[in-house]
Amino acid sequence: MATFDAKKTSWSADEVMHFARRAGFGVSPERAALLAQQAPATVVNAWVDGTASEAQVQAALAFADVVDYPGYGSEPDDWAPHAFRIRAERGWFFHAQACWAWRMQYAANPFVEKLALFWHNFFATGAQKVGNLALSLKQIQLFRDRGRGAFGDLLRAVSKDPAMMLWLDTVHNIVEKPTDVPNENYAREVLELYSLGVDNGYNQKDITELAKAFSGWTFIGRDFPDPDNPYTYNDAEFIVFRGQANPYPDHPEIGGYTRLPDQRMKGTFTLFGVTLDLGAASHYGEDAIDLILSQRGPQCAEFLARRILLGFLGPDLGAPVVQDFKALILASNFQLGAIFKALFTSSAFYAAEHRHALVEGPAAWAVRAARALCPDFAAAVAPRTSGGLPLFSAWADFVSWDASGFRNMGQDLLNPRGPNGWREHEGWMNSDAYRHRTRTASAIALQESRGDDHLGIERHYFEGDYRTWFPVAPATAKDVFNRLVALLQPAPIADAVRDAWLSRLWGGAFTWTPGAETERRVRRLAYLILCSPEGQLQ
Repeated sequence: MATFDAKKTSWSADEVMHFARRAGFGVSPERAALLAQQAPATVVNAWVDGTASEAQVQAALAFADVVDYPGYGSEPDDWAPHAFRIRAERGWFFHAQACWAWRMQYAANPFVEKLALFWHNFFATGAQKVGNLALSLKQIQLFRDRGRGAFGDLLRAVSKDPAMMLWLDTVHNIVEKPTDVPNENYAREVLELYSLGVDNGYNQKDITELAKAFSGWTFIGRDFPDPDNPYTYNDAEFIVFRGQANPYPDHPEIGGYTRLPDQRMKGTFTLFGVTLDLGAASHYGEDAIDLILSQRGPQCAEFLARRILLGFLGPDLGAPVVQDFKALILASNFQLGAIFKALFTSSAFYAAEHRHALVEGPAAWAVRAARALCPDFAAAVAPRTSGGLPLFSAWADFVSWDASGFRNMGQDLLNPRGPNGWREHEGWMNSDAYRHRTRTASAIALQESRGDDHLGIERHYFEGDYRTWFPVAPATAKDVFNRLVALLQPAPIADAVRDAWLSRLWGGAFTWTPGAETERRVRRLAYLILCSPEGQLQ
């Protein structure tokens, strides 16, 4: 029997929590117990399909950023939450990061955001070079919209995406004279990093021919916030400059052209032994993307198998597991939603050796901790109805904090260092990144202050009442520990370590008296769990 053939027909709350950590950002023990009463396939299918309404979360984006009140210098300088003020310029980078982190924390369909995070690492593009935050976020939306469809469609859409075309120089693939040589940068990386892997079924001639297919590919700006500045835009549209009549005579950038520039090669290209016309017959090169899957499907399936398994199942799984998952991908005809459903409903996914087998990436780790210890969306949004600030996490303040933020933890969201993204699993761990994880744990678990508002009320990076963590008052220090473990879901922590922590925090006889001293002890214990080696695993 192949690794992923056997299916789960029932599951425990612990297995639900394992699924939710990998396919999202965790669920509470109470939610896990409810989901465990349903068939695994029912939950998984709805989770992957993203059937929950996002209407309330989308509406809350208009007042999601709670960082601004007098004395903090952000504009506008007033006491009220605002929409994340994201502009195309790089100076608004932290707001773009914060907006996405906020959406990850409060998303009604967490798998959509978790998968977007996975594709962001897979198709890594960096805001530093893209130079337009609106386009960077447009790419993340592409991952939300296309990330569960056909992989070939996703690959084609990414290839035409403006952020990718800036990142890997497709916009510089200009052929105007017979002596011009196509820019091969994206052609090389789409094979090496995004579909086949290094030296896996292609050669330099394939790269050269594929570069021909991408010649003349570019985009034009859309949604110009400043009519007098055609170089700042909040949207963009793919187009091939091939000397055609200008379809946009009033466009700020190309309105002066009767015909668009001719920057595309003529003739044919031959990829993997298939020859196609460079003109309309190949949709001006788009069909080249389809040839990768049609002519090198097994190689692509194996490459994709390794990446998905590393992201969602475990490291170093061995050739038989990879080959079985490759077969699953081919049998699913590269339909990503079906592939993930098959993975998450397989008995193999829930095997003991795959529990807490992966080091969690910094962004997902921080978001999962915030989801566990901070008010959920319904509780966070409610205070605004009575005239107060919502209790949303102050992500914009957090990510620009000079002692923490995603960059210092080793995952600068929207800005990876290179096209191969970040190293996963143990690649997330080094002494400096770990140090900054402890600072982040401090902000979340110890509820570090970010100052008083104009009413003299203390505000925190991550709001939350520790008493809501305990539906039932704990009778012993061990009960406190067990409840925090149920919320934060680390790998098993040794009894000796647990006992040492509890002895130091509570010492003699245990009493549960809600107040400052009890809160201090509880929060310190949550902090220790988050900072432990076991707390970095999912």
